[in-house]
Amino acid sequence: MARRPCRAGYAQQLRAGIEDLCPPTRFADLAVHGNTQWTPGRLLLTLVLMSWHDAKTLISRFENVRELLSRMLPGWTCPTSYTGYTEALARWVGLLFPRVREILQTHLRRMARGNWTVSGWLVFGADGSRFESPRTKANEQGLKCAGKIRTAPQVYHTMLLHLGLNALWDFRIGPGTASERRHLEEMANLLPAGSLIAADAGFVGYELCQRLKAANVSFLLRVGANLTVLVQELGALIHRKGDIVWLWPAKFRDQPPLVLRMILLGRGKKAVFLLTDVLEPSRLSAKQAREIYRRRWGIEVAYRTIKQTFDRREWLSRTPRTVLAEHTASLLGLWILQVLSLKSLRRCHHDPRQWSPSRTRDVTRRAMRLALDRSLWEPLTWRDQLGQAVRDQYRRRRLKRVRSWPHQKHEPPTRPPGMTELTPKLRLKGQALLDAS
Repeated sequence: MARRPCRAGYAQQLRAGIEDLCPPTRFADLAVHGNTQWTPGRLLLTLVLMSWHDAKTLISRFENVRELLSRMLPGWTCPTSYTGYTEALARWVGLLFPRVREILQTHLRRMARGNWTVSGWLVFGADGSRFESPRTKANEQGLKCAGKIRTAPQVYHTMLLHLGLNALWDFRIGPGTASERRHLEEMANLLPAGSLIAADAGFVGYELCQRLKAANVSFLLRVGANLTVLVQELGALIHRKGDIVWLWPAKFRDQPPLVLRMILLGRGKKAVFLLTDVLEPSRLSAKQAREIYRRRWGIEVAYRTIKQTFDRREWLSRTPRTVLAEHTASLLGLWILQVLSLKSLRRCHHDPRQWSPSRTRDVTRRAMRLALDRSLWEPLTWRDQLGQAVRDQYRRRRLKRVRSWPHQKHEPPTRPPGMTELTPKLRLKGQALLDAS
């Protein structure tokens, strides 16, 4: 293929990709101050490019992105003040987030096709993780340190991942002391009716399960020794198809018990206990539960993609307001890149579940360099390269082993949940509350 100059071409390709996905007209009704240069559309374009850039400081990223913007928007002179950008970002990102989220979710619905459901269910994986920020006095006071002793101020992030596509669906953030259960309750109210949440043991609780049921959202939650359930016969084994149990902590005995089903997967030290509100094995069998819970691992891979592949494990801003704005903007940018990549894979007839984040990162950052350097060129367009960003298809011939690093967690295996016998007196009281509800 003949060599061709790509300096202007790649700049416009990047802009077209972002604006085709999130058209600036979708934000035209947001009122801006008369003399500001940071309109919502320009701000979104800037924050996306900032989230993709690999510079190690925010100032360096901004300076490089300003040069890119000069190629993309020839009639607009990007403001030179990084402080002005951060102020505009902190002011607008909260308004941009719900609109961009709606746009991206619509694109995911349209492209999902056979990947929309898993084992007949619309499944979302849920999990939380912490991101660190600079140890400034303002951050320590506003974000708190919720991890181990001497940890930096943190942001707590809770994510919903669409397990059919392995694609980000929604997220919430807060200070390091925020609750992932409260985040999940807020997101569950926005899920399509009949969805199913798959999550690990940290999410199990009477109040959360009750609120998920009220939102018409089913759940499949791993349980451990942090939970005690009431069973019909103490000492009886949980059958593979699942046995009915009551979740009814002592402090909630004035409310109806939650009638749930416990499913046992595996035996011995590898036994996994799952709790679900789907009582009929015909709707959710042990085989389906195993497949759904197996796919929940995708959310761990998603956090690795954010923190390791894109090197966003630690934020760089120095005040709580700008840290939270940087976090939201970076996640929006990476989410937009993922949806663009999945659409390109569909167009090239690849399975979206074969998406390679590392290859997507490499071709995107190279496209950003191509937009600025006349000496570089590529025979393919940026979107064509995204359409080829798939994982290696080799078969692993031995177990994947890594060295034992000091910072790695070595938590003990999850122990079985506590089980208490349901006495006749409790059964009568609980049944009366259930009949009255």
